[in-house]
Amino acid sequence: MMQIVDALDEDRLLRYWGFSYGTALGATVAAMFPDRMDKVVLDGCLNPHDYYAGIDLEQVTDSDSSFDGFFTGCVAHPEACELAQDAPTAADLKRKFYDLLYALKYEPFVTEVKGNTTIFDYNSVKALVQTALYSTTTWPILATGLHRLFTKNDTAVEALLPLQPKLPGGIYPNEGPEAYLGGIRASDVNFRTGNLTSLYPILRQFFDKSQIFGDTLSPNLLTYVQWPFRAKGAYTGDFHVKTKHPILFVGSDRDAFTPLVSAQNASAGFEGSVVLQHGGYGHTSVSQPSLCTAKAIRAYFVNGTLPASGTKCEPTFGLFSGATAEEELAPIANFTKRTLKTDDDGVLLSAIARLNRRVPYGAHGL
Repeated sequence: MMQIVDALDEDRLLRYWGFSYGTALGATVAAMFPDRMDKVVLDGCLNPHDYYAGIDLEQVTDSDSSFDGFFTGCVAHPEACELAQDAPTAADLKRKFYDLLYALKYEPFVTEVKGNTTIFDYNSVKALVQTALYSTTTWPILATGLHRLFTKNDTAVEALLPLQPKLPGGIYPNEGPEAYLGGIRASDVNFRTGNLTSLYPILRQFFDKSQIFGDTLSPNLLTYVQWPFRAKGAYTGDFHVKTKHPILFVGSDRDAFTPLVSAQNASAGFEGSVVLQHGGYGHTSVSQPSLCTAKAIRAYFVNGTLPASGTKCEPTFGLFSGATAEEELAPIANFTKRTLKTDDDGVLLSAIARLNRRVPYGAHGL
C-alpha cells in the first residue's frame, strides 16, 4: 500500500478513505507507518483488535436493531413497502418473518420458474437479508420478495433476484473480491485450534447476541481457526500510536456489520482521532447518505478540520423514500431541480449516493 504512495512520487503521505475491511487495512497501515499518514478516514469500522484475534463478537452488536429498522421503516411507509400489507405493526411483521424463517428451515419453499428450480430455505433467506442490510436502497426489494414468500408466490424469485450476491461488472463472489477476502482474513487471524469443541461457548455467545446473524457470521470462526497457514508478514503489533495527522473514524449507530462501538474502540488507540457518529442504517455512512456527514468528511480531507467530539449527523435520505438528492434537498433549500444540479450541496450528496452503489461489494478503500 505504501509502495503505491511512493510510486506517485508526491509527498510520501497516505490519503485514504477506507470502508469495512478497508478500515482494518487502514488501521494496520496507520499503526505501522504513523509518520506517513495525511488525511485518513475509516468508515464502517471493524475493531482491529478483534479482527486479528478472529473472534469478533462485537461485529453483531447492532445487527438486530438494524434489522428492526427495516420493519419499522416499512410500516411507516406502506406506500413504498409491499410487506406492510402483511401485518399492522413492526413487531407483528418481525414475528411473521421469523415464523416464516423457521418454517423454511424444516420445509423449504421450492419453485420452478422458466425451467429453473429455486429453493428458499432458512440459510438462503438469511443470506438475502444479509445482502439487503448492506444498503437501505435495497430494502424495498427485500420487502417485496418477503411479501411474496409469505404467500408462496413463484414471483418471489424474480423480486429477489437483485439481491443475489453479485459484484460490479457482472462478477459473482467466487470470482471477485468476496472470494479472496475470506482467505485474507483467515490468514491474518492469530488464533488457531484443532479442538472445535472448545469453540462451543464462543458460538453460543454469537447466537445469544444476534438472532438474525449470530448463526450466519459465527461459522467464519470455524474457518479461521483451522486455516492451514498465516499470512507472510502478518501484523503482530498494537494499535496505540500517534499519527502525523489525526484519523477521522466514522461509525453508524445502526450498522448491521460494523457497529459504532467498533469505531470507538478503534479510535481509542489512535491519539487525537475523533469518531463522527452517523445516524443512518446500512453498512458504512454512504448507505443512507447524510449531507452533514459528507460535509464533515469533505472538510477533513480539504483542510484537515476534525468534527467536534460527540458530533452526530442524521441521514438526509429517509427509509423507503426512493428519493434522489435533488428531491430531498429541494424542499429544504427551496431550489428548483434545475438549479439544484449546480448547487454545491446537491452535487456533494449526489456523489455520495453514487458512491453508495459501489461500496457494499468490492470497494474497500479510496
